[in-house]
Amino acid sequence: MKSGEKFRIAHLSPAYFSPDSYVGGGERYVDYLAQSLQTVPGFDQAIFSIGPDDQLFLRNGIPIRVLKNESSHPGMTNALSTRLWRELEGFDLVHIHQCLTLFGAFSTSIVRSLKIPAIGTDLGGGEDPQMLRGRGIELLDGLISISKYAHNLVGSHFKGPHDILIGPVDTDRFVPALREPSGSAGRMLCVSRILPHKGIDRVIAALPPSLSLTIVGRPYHQPYYELLVKMAEGKKVNFVLEADDDALLDIYNNSAVFLQASTAHDIYGNNVAKPELMGLTTLEAMSCGLPVIVSDAGSLPELVTDARFGQVFSSHHDLVAIFEKVAAGTWPPRDAGELARAHVIATHGLKAIGTRLAAFYRHTIASRKN
Repeated sequence: MKSGEKFRIAHLSPAYFSPDSYVGGGERYVDYLAQSLQTVPGFDQAIFSIGPDDQLFLRNGIPIRVLKNESSHPGMTNALSTRLWRELEGFDLVHIHQCLTLFGAFSTSIVRSLKIPAIGTDLGGGEDPQMLRGRGIELLDGLISISKYAHNLVGSHFKGPHDILIGPVDTDRFVPALREPSGSAGRMLCVSRILPHKGIDRVIAALPPSLSLTIVGRPYHQPYYELLVKMAEGKKVNFVLEADDDALLDIYNNSAVFLQASTAHDIYGNNVAKPELMGLTTLEAMSCGLPVIVSDAGSLPELVTDARFGQVFSSHHDLVAIFEKVAAGTWPPRDAGELARAHVIATHGLKAIGTRLAAFYRHTIASRKN
């Protein structure tokens, strides 16, 4: 690479973070990862996604190119566009998000045919048999996993270069309030898509009368949402079904403790294969100076490295006991929020993740050239 030149990086995702596409952690993750790379010089980026119509727009200075869906298969992660062949020419590396899906298999074949280095990341969107059992994952030049738990699910299928990057989160945007809001003590908060595997029912069931709960998220499973509303009767529970980024930040800053209660066994008796590959909203809450309570499902315990700012529960009894400590004022300690934010900045912030991501990209590009 000559002095002054930049590596061109393309991110591929079957959906993009927007009410027009999908509002979920996986889609937000792609935006955050691209933002993290902006903290490191020497790279130009673009995000490519699929939608019902062609679009081109900028977000945080990064172009997002939406290509019209050509797939006849239903489902977000089955979206396809043959125009990727033309759009990806000239890029130095392609990062394929949702790499285990049909979209991932299709994108991998395109990138390999163009002889461009390819990195893959599983964001929990499902698995196409071609990628694991068919060994399509071996066509990738590298793998980035969003947690140790996520890597363990695919590590036996891929022996090439890999890294584990938990995050990133925008610690410049998600910041604590300048002063503690009056009346925030006792306010519990859940932020997630309203789906059975998110385990919000467990939080409502354990909530004592002395504490209040705000649930922020879009109801992607109407019967489950209706069940939660019924369970919340007689308790101090408030649902916020549509909150933009500004509203969400305000809600974080008017809460005392954040909860993420994802489960491998939902209230309907279903087993969940990937209950939580990475708790992005948990990291956002910690960045805002909130102590957190998380379940033992998936990657969530990896986010809680210090009992002063985080508690992990396995059962209803565990969560009730933690709520009792919150209500009694014996947890969290006064410095919990400061500890949580300092940990996120050092380990999961844009700069921390961007530096590691840039090194992995550069190594991958150099390895292919050699």
